[in-house]
Amino acid sequence: MGVAVLLVMILYVLLAVGLVLLVRWITPKKLYRWLAVAFVILLPTWDAVLGFMIYYPACLFIPKVAIYETAESESIYYEGANDYVYMSDRRGRDITEEELTNAGSLHRAIKRGFSFAEARVVEKYDDGYLSPETRVRITPTIYKCVPLPADSRRPDYQRTSCSVVSEAKSRYMVKVETIKLGPAQLNFKKVIEIGSGKLMAEYNRVALKDYYGIFMPFFSWLEWGGRRGIGYQCPGTEREYEDFEFEVLKPKH
Repeated sequence: MGVAVLLVMILYVLLAVGLVLLVRWITPKKLYRWLAVAFVILLPTWDAVLGFMIYYPACLFIPKVAIYETAESESIYYEGANDYVYMSDRRGRDITEEELTNAGSLHRAIKRGFSFAEARVVEKYDDGYLSPETRVRITPTIYKCVPLPADSRRPDYQRTSCSVVSEAKSRYMVKVETIKLGPAQLNFKKVIEIGSGKLMAEYNRVALKDYYGIFMPFFSWLEWGGRRGIGYQCPGTEREYEDFEFEVLKPKH
């Protein structure tokens, strides 16, 4: 993969130089020459440029972390996060039918000690690798996951059983709204008491996708670098953002 990308980069540089020379040959006007230079530079990197142009100004105004109230709960419900369902990959693994279906990463809440976890699911993946190409929209459906007995062969793995339910039973909701602007995104996570609508906590962040490898962000908008995580964020860290609701809601024992 690396050699192929390197060859493409070399080929692109040659084509870019050829285009600039062609424009120079067609017209003596420097304006068109500089426009050609800007075009060949921005074509492979426009998403990175856009991302940083959004990221740094937004970091001045958007970030906020606040906990107004904490609570104990036997469960937790998500909207806007953990909103996808997929089937575990059985190749080389001994997986029972009961734990074949997975809803987001609700197993993380179960592992924290919650009796069950729920999520409003709006997407489905057709394979166990969560490939973007296999993602399809589905009718919003509530999934509930409960813990399964530990497997001695996989002591650190949290086994769960996830199934469709008619409505969420959790008292507290984690609601996430995401606004994507190229590789940049604005995330607004709120913890809400469902019955009263009371806002218990909120975490607003600005995030920017990572660019893997020395070849990025060269044509990274084509997604040939594979799935990318968060490279930059403000405030805090990725782990702090992902675990924020667990600072607000504690499992009831």
